[in-house]
Amino acid sequence: MNNNYPYFNVLYFLLLMLSLPLSADSFSSSIVNTTRDITYAGSTQNNYPIQLLKHALSYDNKTHYRFIDFGKRLPKMREFNLLGKANGIDVVVGGATMVRERLALPIRFPIMQGLFGWRIALVHQDNKNIFKEIKKLKHFKKFSALQFHTWSDSETLLSNDIKLIKGTDVEGLYMMLDKKRADYFPRSVLEIDDDLAKHQHLAIEKEKNILIWYPKAVYFYVGKNQTALATSIRRGLELSLSDGSFKALFMKYYGDIISKLQAENRHVFKLNNPLLSPLTPLSRAELWLDLSSTLLHQDNEQISYLVD
Repeated sequence: MNNNYPYFNVLYFLLLMLSLPLSADSFSSSIVNTTRDITYAGSTQNNYPIQLLKHALSYDNKTHYRFIDFGKRLPKMREFNLLGKANGIDVVVGGATMVRERLALPIRFPIMQGLFGWRIALVHQDNKNIFKEIKKLKHFKKFSALQFHTWSDSETLLSNDIKLIKGTDVEGLYMMLDKKRADYFPRSVLEIDDDLAKHQHLAIEKEKNILIWYPKAVYFYVGKNQTALATSIRRGLELSLSDGSFKALFMKYYGDIISKLQAENRHVFKLNNPLLSPLTPLSRAELWLDLSSTLLHQDNEQISYLVD
């Protein structure tokens, strides 16, 4: 037995060496190879875009991501200028425009499903039924809307021949409506309830008969030099769409608002958005929330988009 002992040692060693490459390969697909810090614009991790960003990157099993808020509120253009820079920002959330898509690398997956493009009109309390009998877009265009002078929505509405009255102070727009300087103030379905809560002292209210819609995408943006990060985010978003977790997270944050709108019988006016790139994935119906399909009526003109 003692004579065989060295033989068994050598045999064991050879078998062990032969098994090592297979063991390494078997673990390489499941272990995290690198750790990377992701700095995002803003100062909170609890909102929907950042939770979605974390979820999308969780599908990358090669990298462990640590999320760091930039900690400062900056003008949006300043955020874009810091994308991909040393000690700058890795990810910015912003509305889709051709200008921004030239400055940065967009992940063309509308994370809000176009919800921000659905608008409800704030009106003076004396004019709460101003749109009750309006069913045609050409008649709707005769009414005047309030807008802040630098908002991109101003350009969108003007391109649809909507009459605008502009202001240089956002708070002043509510005062102008209170004084009947315009017929209505279109606000996102995500903003309007907060607007009313902050302006209870004014004679304004939510109009109950119409919805205004134009395609409005919100994207994740990264620096043009961050193609690998863009690929990881895009892959995670598409996988979450396929497995249903994207919809579940979206509805966790916005399901109550959507259910409330779906229960209302509103007439929908659809408008063009010339600010969108022709690369916007409008043909992918699964990426867009269409409230008009759950409402009784809609009126739209031919939708067209400007080519950059």
